[in-house]
Amino acid sequence: MFDSRIKDLIAGLNVEIKYSSQLDVEGTYLASLNWIIINSNLSEAKQYEVLLHELGHAALQRGETELYHATYALHAKMEADANKFMLKEEVESYLAEHGKDGFSAVKFLERYNLPLNYERLVLDVVAGM
Repeated sequence: MFDSRIKDLIAGLNVEIKYSSQLDVEGTYLASLNWIIINSNLSEAKQYEVLLHELGHAALQRGETELYHATYALHAKMEADANKFMLKEEVESYLAEHGKDGFSAVKFLERYNLPLNYERLVLDVVAGM
């Protein structure tokens, strides 16, 4: 399920990945334990998307749990950063397989069943590559 880049990232962050059918959410990062817990009731594709999002929290926001809960604005920014991290990983994987020529952000989002309101983020990620 994980390509070598993601395996290396998991190992580098020393994060443990766990699955549970008892979650009320799609996934969560528990910084105090350095665990990512993913809802096992999700499709494999959705689990992968959630994993990348939660890895974004682990990579970008470790030790900032108090900030995450401090204000809505900080919470929203941290969620947006984790989404951008997820999209960057997905786009890099896609481009490695398909190349950049003829890339369409909308087709990419549709292929991965991601919200179309991520189009601007995807275009920003591609422009930064």
